[in-house]
Amino acid sequence: MLSVRSVSKRYGKTVVLDGVTFDLEAGKVLAVVGSNGAGKSTLLKSILGLLHFEGDIEVDGISVSRQGQQARRRIGYLPQHPAFHDDLSVHETATFYARIRGVPVAEALAAVEAVGLAEHAAKAVGALSGGMRQRLALAVAQLGEPPLLVLDEPTAGLDVGARLELRHFIAGQQERGRTVILSTHWMEDVPAMADLVLVLDQGKTSFFGPSSTFTAAASPQSRMFLRLNGRTDEAIPLITSLAGTVTHEGEWVAVTCLAASKAQVLAALFGAGIKVLDFRVEDAALPRTIDAGGEGGLS
Repeated sequence: MLSVRSVSKRYGKTVVLDGVTFDLEAGKVLAVVGSNGAGKSTLLKSILGLLHFEGDIEVDGISVSRQGQQARRRIGYLPQHPAFHDDLSVHETATFYARIRGVPVAEALAAVEAVGLAEHAAKAVGALSGGMRQRLALAVAQLGEPPLLVLDEPTAGLDVGARLELRHFIAGQQERGRTVILSTHWMEDVPAMADLVLVLDQGKTSFFGPSSTFTAAASPQSRMFLRLNGRTDEAIPLITSLAGTVTHEGEWVAVTCLAASKAQVLAALFGAGIKVLDFRVEDAALPRTIDAGGEGGLS
């Protein structure tokens, strides 16, 4: 579905992407991971044909450089900061983008319903919460049922509940046979959402392989601080069964665990009906180079 060959991008003397190469089969989910400035957004914009680049990218066998319009018809895109007209309603916005993409208005309304915004269809976009705007952007990205979805930092600015909803959304897209590529700096999102991982470090590929290999090699210890809704005594045994050390620090419950386990802890608390009023995370730095143990790693 997606072929990226020796893709490089420079701004003057600054190299943003340096010979990135990988293939992504239909129905797979790829997480692009890296620190700020690693080249994640530049790679996604290159796939969309929004930037000139060296190398070659094909979407479903169609060259992004030579047949950009045809390639983009096969892509649904969620930008990191979706830009909508605040004075239009949810219904009007979905209809507007449906007409641009040449799909029936009924499909736009179905997409709005699919992301849980049917009861907010008449509400102005400017009145939506950040999570609702993200849902609307996901509805727009699905219009025309593109076989490839490109999501740029889809969890940025979302609360815990919205991030869990996004995971269910991606799983649903994969069940429908769609291919998904997403960028993220949340390491714990990777094993929950992705089959494969591409790690960029200063524009170069430092790892490409299965998410299970990445998780085993790149899960440093994290500290997660939770403020719960008064059910701390019930929450601690649940957290302890999934993570490592749990301590009290004032009104916060401090959890020491692998970075990849944080989402599992949060999901278990939500599943038990224990509300997380607030949380913050202290993560260790992402390793610069990861040994994939012979399963696609590059250094």
